[in-house]
Parts: sequence; structure tokens; C-alpha cells
Amino acid sequence: MKDVIEQLQGRILDAEPASALVQAQVYGALLWAVDLGIYDAVGLERYLVDRCASQVTLPAAGGEVRGCLHVVSEPYMQGGHTRLMERLARMHEEPVDLLVARSAKPEVLERLAGYFEHIEVARGDDACARLQSIIDTLARYDKVVLHIHPDDIITTVACGLLKQQRGAALTVYFVNHADHVFSFGAAVADVYFEISAYGHHLDKKKHLACQKSFLAIPIETSGAKVPDAVPVHERIKVFSAASAAKYKPHRGLDMRPSIIAILERFPTAECWIIGANPLTNTWWWTVKLRYPTRFFIRRHLPYKDYLAFAEQADFYLDSYPIPGGTAFAEQLLKGQRCVGLVAPIQGYSPADSLKVASIDQLLTSIEQPRPSAPVVEAVQRVNSLEAVKARYLACIERGEYSDNELAALLPWTGNLDFMKPTGKVTSMIPADVLDALGRIDTRLALRTLLSYAWVPRIKLLIKVTLYRLARLPRARG
Repeated sequence: MKDVIEQLQGRILDAEPASALVQAQVYGALLWAVDLGIYDAVGLERYLVDRCASQVTLPAAGGEVRGCLHVVSEPYMQGGHTRLMERLARMHEEPVDLLVARSAKPEVLERLAGYFEHIEVARGDDACARLQSIIDTLARYDKVVLHIHPDDIITTVACGLLKQQRGAALTVYFVNHADHVFSFGAAVADVYFEISAYGHHLDKKKHLACQKSFLAIPIETSGAKVPDAVPVHERIKVFSAASAAKYKPHRGLDMRPSIIAILERFPTAECWIIGANPLTNTWWWTVKLRYPTRFFIRRHLPYKDYLAFAEQADFYLDSYPIPGGTAFAEQLLKGQRCVGLVAPIQGYSPADSLKVASIDQLLTSIEQPRPSAPVVEAVQRVNSLEAVKARYLACIERGEYSDNELAALLPWTGNLDFMKPTGKVTSMIPADVLDALGRIDTRLALRTLLSYAWVPRIKLLIKVTLYRLARLPRARG
């Protein structure tokens, strides 16, 4: 796969500006999807800034500016990234504006109108026209907070061009939402906001020349409860909730031995996995066949049912080998007893300190739950809305930078190489990205496909075929 990336970069360097931007977005999307140990592209960003300078008109410097603008590539109705942006917007003392660099559904824009005073959506039929539209909006502000997708090269180049013109008169803050993967933006950021200890350590592999400041992911802590020390039910109920991919065995790490050990040690216990697909997540089948009346998988639960279910459970078990991030801490603050294994990806809240290194220790933490009050207090101190707001405004308004409290608080046992493919690639590329790569260079798309293991290769072919069939009616119209 690395040879595909290298050849695609060569094509970008030889392409005309509009084509180079399109190809660079595909380049970023590939590295976002597949961990190849490449986490930034500072040189490519700077090259494209210089390459695109002749394609746009920069508004005259020295005009009236409005203050702070938040920029998002594409917001969603659900998801942690949009929610974090909304919460940061609410923390400002004065109203702030939003630029959507790509697109947004009407219902999402309607929701965001409750958080931003003014919202603009970038326009343009081609990459350079969209670049110009973004520049025209950015130029009206002296502070820009980026919440962009890792592959958003057009917004990155727009910031770079304006910074060439205005220098220190424009400050770019980069919120590192997807801090475990590649992302554009490193070359144009003045301040890089950290949200976890994992991102703090991964950033050491990037070529960052900017200031860094810690935020943390804000969590609602006002109604925090301290879990009881002893289970209240004779029949222990353990549940875990996450997307299916977070449970998939990888690099020899597997959640199934933990589930089996719990069901063996506690003969009346039952375990529930919410978010997995009982039909396609075949690794769960052996556990279900072995414990048909005590192990349950649900693809989805309505939110009200989920809340009721969580209240009846005795323990929340974090997903593994990929953890649920702040979901673990949120369950703790709701009064749930939380247990789990330390994962290679770690450091998103102080609640991680409740996790243990072995299955034997996991069983002990269920038999003898640890006191949670000190951990609840630590989560409030680090991740509360008030704590994040104080750090955020200190940086945005006064230029004060915060050290990463999670990196200082939690011992680091993570593995930054955990998501790298050890043989054939298995992490899925979005169908539209592979389709776009095929339009750029059919041979590169074919080589990308051949780098995949057989099963994901077939899945990817099916997804691309369906994607192209769905586009046919629109193309004819």
C-alpha cells in the first residue's frame, strides 16, 4: 500500500492545481483509513499552498474582521466530533460563526443554528472554486478553529494562503478530533489542541512546529454518581456497547476470552454486547453457541431502551481491543461499575485507571469492585465542561497553553503501531475514495485492491459497485 501512496504523491506533484487538490484529498483519505505510519503531510501541504496561490484572489489585508470562526468539513446529526464542536462553540463569551467547507444536511444546519450566530456553506463546482469560497469567508476573521476531516486539504490550503498574506494577524487553532490517525493541517496550525494522552504520544511522530495545548473531551459531570461497591443482583449482568469494529480481534488481542472467563467464573452471570452484528461478526458465533442462554448480541437498542437496560446492569465492560473512548467515563459518572482491560489505544479520561492488565485481574475487579470515588473526582477535574472551558478560553482569549493532564496522570502502556496492518490490509477504505482513485489512476486502484485480504477485498468491490450503480440515475439526470 505504501507504494500506492508514494506514486499518488508523485502524481499530485505533477498535476495542475485543481487536479492536485482532488488527488490530495484521496491521498489523505487513504492514509486516514489505513495506518501506514504516516500521520501528517507538512511538505505536501506547503507545496500545494504555493502551487495554488496563482489560482485564487486573496482579499485585501487590513479590512474589518469579526473575531472567531469555526470551520467543519461536514457536520453530522450524531457523532462525537460534531458534538465536541458544538460544546466548544457554546464556551465562547461572544457568539461565534461557522463555515461548512463541504456540505451539510438541512436538518443538521437547523440544529447548528442553535450554536452559531451565522452559518455559511462553501460553494464551488471544482476544487479551486471551492478554495476561493473558503478563503473569502476565512478572510473576515482573525481567529479560525478547525474541526476538519483528516482529508480536508482544501480548507488546509485556504488557511495556508491566508497565513502567507496575514502572518500573525490570523491565528489557526486545530482541534485534533481524530488524534489516532493521519490528518492534514499540521503545517498551517498555530495551536494544536490535544484531547487525549494517546494523541499526545502520537503527535511525537508528526512534524509539528506549532504550540500545543490540552483540552480533553468534555463530559457532562453535573449529575455524577459514585457507583456502589457491591452488585445488587444475584444474577450478575455485564454489558458492553460500542461499534462492531471495536470488538474485532486484532494482533492477537481479543475480547472473547474475557467474556468466556466471566461466564465461567460466575455461573449465573449473563453478558450483553450492544452494537455488534450477530450475522456478520462471525467471531462471536462460538461464544453464542457455547452460552446460548447467557450471552446476547444486539445490533441496536433505541436510546430509551438502552438507558433502561444500563440501569439494570451490574457492570459496564469497555470494548476491546479498541476502547470506547469517553463512553467508559460517561457510564462511570452515571453510577455504573466500570471494568475493562487496558487497551493499546488509551488515555481518553482518568476512568482508564479502573482498567486492568489481565483477565484474572478483570475477574477480581468484578468480585471485589474498586472504590470509584477518587476516579469520579479525577474525571470531573479533567473532563468536566467547566474544566475544558477554562483551558479552551485561556488559550483562545489569553494565549495561555495547558499541559496534557492525562499524559501526566495515566501511565503510558499504549501501542502506537497497533492499527498498522501486519500483512494484508483489512481496514476498509470508503467506496467513494476507491472509486475516485480509480478515476485518477486505474492501476493504482487495482494495486490498492490487491493489497487487501480476500474477504475485505470482496466487500470493497461490492461496495464500489453499489456506489457506482447508485450514481447512475444522478448522472443520467
